[in-house]
Amino acid sequence: MSRNKDLKLFREYATASTIRRLGDERLAEQSGSVSAWSAPIWNIGKINLNGRVYTQELAERLIAENRATIAYDSHRHEWGEAYGNTVAVAKQPRIEDGLLWVDIFFVDKAYSDKLLAIHTAGVPIGVSSVGYGETDNDGVVNAATYELVRYLDFVTDPANDTYAGPGTEPEEGMKNESASSHDPDGMPPGSDGELSPKEIQRRIAILKQVEAID
Repeated sequence: MSRNKDLKLFREYATASTIRRLGDERLAEQSGSVSAWSAPIWNIGKINLNGRVYTQELAERLIAENRATIAYDSHRHEWGEAYGNTVAVAKQPRIEDGLLWVDIFFVDKAYSDKLLAIHTAGVPIGVSSVGYGETDNDGVVNAATYELVRYLDFVTDPANDTYAGPGTEPEEGMKNESASSHDPDGMPPGSDGELSPKEIQRRIAILKQVEAID
């Protein structure tokens, strides 16, 4: 079935503020997985920062379809090398406390180890869903025509500090922003195009953690 050419690409940078590490007993649910996690990807029924609303009807449709999708280590690999850059399988969508959650089963051990080190250090982890859709005049996403591509990719710099961080309370409403509001690599631009000292130090800390694992 070919995709409707009139649908627009939606990327949603979700405030998955309570990403969870699941027990190893869950690994039996996905052959080849090395660690299991869970994260919320959408706020249901509330307008996000890019003016879109994902409805209960749409969330329930995805739950009924119960699809599994791959997850990339960023959006940069979206148009090629599909499986070579796959780090996880996302599946089992469900609604909890007004949020759409999915379970994440990592199939790349090195990437899983890096994520665990970053998460344990308290560094936020960004996630972003990908799909094609259309909205009405109020920004409500059409539940009948939305086409899910991936429940999530992992992104280091989603807009508006929309990260998945350990041990924090969910914000009032999930922050989201479309890819059109920042550059193609998912990097939010500053007013002068320069990174702040705090952001530079944050990135250096992540690189040190990654290099230590490698």
